[in-house]
Amino acid sequence: MARTGYSEVTSILFAGMQRRSREMEGSYTKVLLVSANVGSIFEDPEHMLKLWLKEFLKCVSYYEPEFVALHCQEVGGKNYEASMQHVNQFVKAMLGCEELQKYDRARVFLDEDYTAADKFTALGNLYFIHESLEDVSIWDFVECKFITVEGREVLSGNIENVQIKEKAKFPQDFFPEFKWSRKGFIRTRWNVKNCLYDLVNIHLFHDASNIVAMQRSPSVYSDNRKAAFLHTLQRFEQDQYDKVPMFIFGDFNFRLDINLLVQDLTAKTKSQQIKGKKDQVAKIVYTEEGNGKVVLTVETKGFDHHEKHSEVFLKRAKSLQRYDMEMQSYKDKVSEFEISFPPSYPFCEDVNDGLSYMKTRCPSWCDRILMSQSAKNIIVIDEKHKPRYDIIGRETCMGDHKPVYLYLNLKRSQGKETPTKSILKSTLSGTLSINGEPVQVEDINDINIHDYSSFANEQALLPEFKNSIRLKSSPAKPSMDFLTDGSPVKRRSSFVEIAKQVVSMEKVLMHWPRPRTRPRSRHHSSSSEDMNDTESEEDSNRNKIPVHSDSGSTTQSDLSPSLSPQNMTPDRQLTGGGLLTTEAVEHDDVVLSVVTSNSLHEHDGYVKKEQDGCTVDEPTENSALMKNGEGKESKVESAESSRRLCPCSCVLL
Repeated sequence: MARTGYSEVTSILFAGMQRRSREMEGSYTKVLLVSANVGSIFEDPEHMLKLWLKEFLKCVSYYEPEFVALHCQEVGGKNYEASMQHVNQFVKAMLGCEELQKYDRARVFLDEDYTAADKFTALGNLYFIHESLEDVSIWDFVECKFITVEGREVLSGNIENVQIKEKAKFPQDFFPEFKWSRKGFIRTRWNVKNCLYDLVNIHLFHDASNIVAMQRSPSVYSDNRKAAFLHTLQRFEQDQYDKVPMFIFGDFNFRLDINLLVQDLTAKTKSQQIKGKKDQVAKIVYTEEGNGKVVLTVETKGFDHHEKHSEVFLKRAKSLQRYDMEMQSYKDKVSEFEISFPPSYPFCEDVNDGLSYMKTRCPSWCDRILMSQSAKNIIVIDEKHKPRYDIIGRETCMGDHKPVYLYLNLKRSQGKETPTKSILKSTLSGTLSINGEPVQVEDINDINIHDYSSFANEQALLPEFKNSIRLKSSPAKPSMDFLTDGSPVKRRSSFVEIAKQVVSMEKVLMHWPRPRTRPRSRHHSSSSEDMNDTESEEDSNRNKIPVHSDSGSTTQSDLSPSLSPQNMTPDRQLTGGGLLTTEAVEHDDVVLSVVTSNSLHEHDGYVKKEQDGCTVDEPTENSALMKNGEGKESKVESAESSRRLCPCSCVLL
């Protein structure tokens, strides 16, 4: 009996411990933060992109986080104009993969508009929220309020007007002596179970020349990075928003102090400088004294420690951390967990080699995950919940940058939580929208995210890319007869294209010439002042034509069929003091009959042409096809058959 009672007590105590453990687990949120410079994987998407996705998803599956934040830099690669279609495949692969299907909410920010050179950063923020995690909202930086996150949404192309992010490109002032590059940041703010924090994606300036970088300590590049980063931190400290914990992770481009490192690596050598163009140093070769064996070679884009390269930078990486000094400038503002992995850059881009470094730059910890001092207060650190700071794909080719991740548990607020509306969640959680437009497809591969994107200067887009977008499939299924006869699937204009047509139509109608109405006056006067007064009154009433009747004045929208413009008699009196003539009615009828989706592009500088079974816009030199007020003809095609004349003699196609 005694033993039985002891066993029962032990079981009860063990069950209680398990229950308390589960309660503790429920009060934390499992978070995975990842920083990845993905530029090089778009150079060989057929092979490298698949390897990258496999390793990234393996990491997600291993930790099973509830919230995933992936910050990418150089989205689309170095030659962004030619690689945008690969970005489309990258995002669809993420949204469609099996490993992320239980992440029923997502927000994807892609700064892709390379036609806006003063704003383009090539940054990509991707966030995935697990179905088990409730009460998640994102901050609106304009309305200054949190918005519940439901469904999956992709924000691509030109995202300057997206309110749930803050974005900036670093001005040229931070690196006046060097080429203005696409560096900047994107910030989002989150409320997860009443725990608030900012997530900032950042990309700082790189070292353009190894030879310049080793001239002094710290290097000129390090000074430029410091100025930009401190400016960013100061901006966050002084803005109008509440101060919350912050995680800032991206490609900081922090480099080892090459000046000090080279001095130590070449302590017992002699150097030889080789000059190139403009009598500038192009190469420095360090050789051992006595035998002349080459120890180190430094070039503008070359850094080769020869036979000791892998041993020093991969196997003895821990000893190099004393040269990793750039973080010291910010230690009072931000911190990071201890680094236990080798330098994240520059790894070999050979898909069969995931361990070797390229001999182009001195290997460094460029990719980092930092946090504000206040962020330490929301991180759970104990024997069971230890943060893990490491790289992804340690032995796999991931491009020249290995992604860096931080897995950790974040506390949840102990305050009263807002109950989740399960009905709303079940309705919206499975939806997908792109730039605010709902998308319903059975297979995500059937869509092109760029069909829904807008760009600041669309004429600067490459023709191949421009002609490949805005041709999404119609939601109505075509008949089988239509498909079997070899014809292409019917297409319809996208939301963005329709909006463009509306704006173009408005532009045409606002500038279309109208015949002047006869002034109404007992004592007719031909003075210029009287004519100007009459014309100004007509202009102010052009879109709203009140008409006198026995019961009072009525606007055009209130007219009965008998009083519509088409049925008005020539002597119908206008409020502005003129008469609506038969000529004016006929003129408007002709205008409305020709200003259609097929002709308005011609008036706005475009013509529609059939190309590869699809309709595309092509610019034309003859954008003005009307006579101006002085009676001079604008440029039009010489073929008289292509013209139509309305009663006022304006030229119509």
